[in-house]
Amino acid sequence: MKTQWHHLTRLENLTNTLFSAGKYTKAIDTAKELLEMAKETEDQKAMMNAHIHLSSCYYFLGDIETAFQHILEYKLLCNEFGDDRDKYHLYRLSALIYEYEENYEEAKEAMRQCIQIAEELEMYSEAGTSYNTYSNYLLQEGKYGEALDYASKALHICAEHCPSEILLQCHIYLTIASCHIGMNELTKAEEIIDHLALNQYINHFPHEKAHFLHVKASFHRSKGEHDQALQFLNDSFKIYSDFKNQIKLKSILKEIAEIHESRGDYKKAYEALKEYIQMAEKLFSIRLSYKMREFDVHQSIKAIEKRANVDSLTGVYNRYFLETTCNKWLIEAKKEGQHICFVIIDIDSFKHINDTYGHLLGDEVIKQVAQACLKVAYEDKENILVGRYGGDEFIVLFRNCPPHSIMDKAKQLYNEITSIQINHASHDIHLTVSIGAVCTNSLPYAKKFTQLLKVADHALYMAKRQGKNQIVYLSNENC
Repeated sequence: MKTQWHHLTRLENLTNTLFSAGKYTKAIDTAKELLEMAKETEDQKAMMNAHIHLSSCYYFLGDIETAFQHILEYKLLCNEFGDDRDKYHLYRLSALIYEYEENYEEAKEAMRQCIQIAEELEMYSEAGTSYNTYSNYLLQEGKYGEALDYASKALHICAEHCPSEILLQCHIYLTIASCHIGMNELTKAEEIIDHLALNQYINHFPHEKAHFLHVKASFHRSKGEHDQALQFLNDSFKIYSDFKNQIKLKSILKEIAEIHESRGDYKKAYEALKEYIQMAEKLFSIRLSYKMREFDVHQSIKAIEKRANVDSLTGVYNRYFLETTCNKWLIEAKKEGQHICFVIIDIDSFKHINDTYGHLLGDEVIKQVAQACLKVAYEDKENILVGRYGGDEFIVLFRNCPPHSIMDKAKQLYNEITSIQINHASHDIHLTVSIGAVCTNSLPYAKKFTQLLKVADHALYMAKRQGKNQIVYLSNENC
């Protein structure tokens, strides 16, 4: 098993290296091998990684149907096994589809989601990439000043958080150079181009070289130096042809045709334009807009978020969601002069129930306690949050709750839970619970979930020490 894991990791790294170098055909071979091995070992994350690379490789090779098929396969896996990081890739793939359709408004919206997720999860390399991609969409729209702002943000993220990502920085600098060319700031563009000409990544990686030559061609075209521009475009075209990157080849052919036309060489312009139209017709014979319904990225995002926030056994919120929501409520409460009340519930002698009647009945007890708590929360769903903290412990949060009423709320929870009746093999099982409670009026310094938990947990400990089956509320008056 350990050997298989190392082999999977090796294949993932190799696939990523080949893709980054633009060697799409070879990357497809290793990604297919990765996919087969991932299926054998039932490693869903490795399968998802393989589909991401396969979809991207086929996209750049112009095989859009196959690319879209792998995107759909990735989405299906995401719906069942995806996490917060996979939301990023879902939006990135949807941006790729919109980019192909030249629907830059939708592509930008998807990329904004990528930026937000990457920043929240501190995925700094992905954040830099997303800002840079967004900048390139703006370039396509001719919004050069705005594009420069986004590219500059991308560069700042790289410099501060991932300075070793030299390849990404090369991409960003090329974007910045393109922005300056678009704004006719040719001196600034030339400084960047001259600096990048010495970069080892530009000189040793053919795909990066092709990108660099393409930008350099744009620079000379802006200066009216059409011969140099054509030379660099042809050199770039040759490299991209070796990689069979149909998307880039189409873009270059259009520029070559425009330059020949501006020079009055209509025969060469016609030849380049004819080749461009043939390639465009082949690519655009497959329109994906109608297939976006199949992709439905928002459906997948909802599935991931639900799984990320909900306890699978009980259906109430999990520890992560409790903590993040409580932290938000505390910030809002402080601004609005409101209070948060925190109640922690522990089932008495739960280990004895498990040991005596078995874990299946133990699970049933936990489910019924969750439902009892939800009955109380049903009164005010907006301001009462029920979650399972772990094992047989539950937490109920009350927002905008007057501290003097928290004991009534805690008693209500207690009564609902202790009224549960479970019959097992002619035995009636009656539950008791210990409850600890605290409110922010007694903890004005509390800014985090953990600070409330510490005091509520101490109250729960006191309830247990004093004989269980009771409520302890710690406040300024009794603490």
